[in-house]
Amino acid sequence: MRRGSDRDTAWTLSQFAADLSFEDIPAAVIDTARLFIADYCGAVSAGMMINRQFNQAVLDAVQGMFPPLDAVQEGRTAHRQKDGERAWGSASVFGLKQKLPAEMAAFMNGIYAHGADMDDGNRKSMGHIGAHVISAVFALAQELGNVRWQDVVTAVITGYEVFNRLGAMAQPGLVRRGFHSTGTAGAPACAAACGKLMGLETEKIYSAISIAAVQSSGLMLIAESGQSCKPLNPANAARTGIFSAKLAARGVRGPVNPMESGKGWFHAMTDEIHDEMLEGLGENFTICESYLKPYPSCRHTHCGIEAAARISGRLRAAGKNAGDIRKASLFIYPNAIEIAGQIRVPATPEEAKFSIHYSLAAALYTGRYSLKDLEREPSAQIRALTEKITLIPDPSMEKTTAGIRGARLSVELTDGGTEEETVLLPKGDSANPMTWDDMEEKLRACMEEMPWKAEDVIRNIRALDMERPFEGIEELLADKGGDGG
Repeated sequence: MRRGSDRDTAWTLSQFAADLSFEDIPAAVIDTARLFIADYCGAVSAGMMINRQFNQAVLDAVQGMFPPLDAVQEGRTAHRQKDGERAWGSASVFGLKQKLPAEMAAFMNGIYAHGADMDDGNRKSMGHIGAHVISAVFALAQELGNVRWQDVVTAVITGYEVFNRLGAMAQPGLVRRGFHSTGTAGAPACAAACGKLMGLETEKIYSAISIAAVQSSGLMLIAESGQSCKPLNPANAARTGIFSAKLAARGVRGPVNPMESGKGWFHAMTDEIHDEMLEGLGENFTICESYLKPYPSCRHTHCGIEAAARISGRLRAAGKNAGDIRKASLFIYPNAIEIAGQIRVPATPEEAKFSIHYSLAAALYTGRYSLKDLEREPSAQIRALTEKITLIPDPSMEKTTAGIRGARLSVELTDGGTEEETVLLPKGDSANPMTWDDMEEKLRACMEEMPWKAEDVIRNIRALDMERPFEGIEELLADKGGDGG
């Protein structure tokens, strides 16, 4: 046995990953994983629409790493696809005809998946998971070949467990130090998931996690400015995870005790370690505690959006509108204000994703908040409404142990009337879950400009036979004539 000490989180997580089998996973957890895979396809589609300029710059840079396909000699630096066209690798990227090496395919899909901030997340780990874990597992599975869907789903669930527990152990110190758990905990999580997919034993998964911990990165600086760059964090986590697992499989040994060491991951990320977050490992699956997002913005904006939409509906029913609002006060936990309360009127779609003021004003004005609200320039009415909004720190709105991470919106009207709405947990949380019907509605909005259709994706994922070979993202997006087979 190779471990750093009796207190070695990486070893505990590695043993869990190596020992987990598909048969160990309850059917309800498998069904949840299906729903999260569907959500991943929606998040990717939305990210492809919203972050266009950044996406194209990244894709150009990635493609620039490889020689032009028409100049590649067959059989040397390119692979031949089924349709006869050459490719740089064997893993698929959404919307790209040519395939890439697994690391770079996962990187690009990770860029897309986090581009609109519509991807899943977890309150305790305070980060996003599917954008990197699913991107990494899908790309590596396609490159490996001869992998069944049940192997893919087991690896995905492994990644969720490692991320959510590792991230939660380091919070809230991690985010207070300015780190983004999506990237920093994402790299070890993807390494564990990929090691599991490759069938590595405990010691090699331990090395994969350790190697990834050495490379883990990601700053919350992107919440203040340069928001379009935020997807680099999950993208790097996915790429790092695959590469780390491959190195471990080839016998590379990572540092011992990579988490608890005095120069290790925890020491870098936080001043307090919450060991209790490892309780229930292998019994309670944290993918079922994670959330899905109905709105294309930072999760810290969602309770406010939901409260504003309800008040907007009541105003319209009473023959009033947002123009009758004199003042709006949002009582919300301080961390939300720190991360998403600094931009009053966004100048770009990227800034709109991190503006409580704007999302609140848009929801009060229109009764909803959608992808279109990210792309349109704020109207004069919405701009004026943002000036009437005050954010008030209220620590009582965040009590993770009690399942509370909410907001209270109080609106004063010009006629002296008031409206108030409290949302303790927004739609998509495990205590307020999205259904398959909700998911299809979300996918329709996300896939409006895509060549694939929401109903096909939903049908294909719900009909997946776990014994079938994994063939790539194409099988999820295909129009199969309604038979789901």
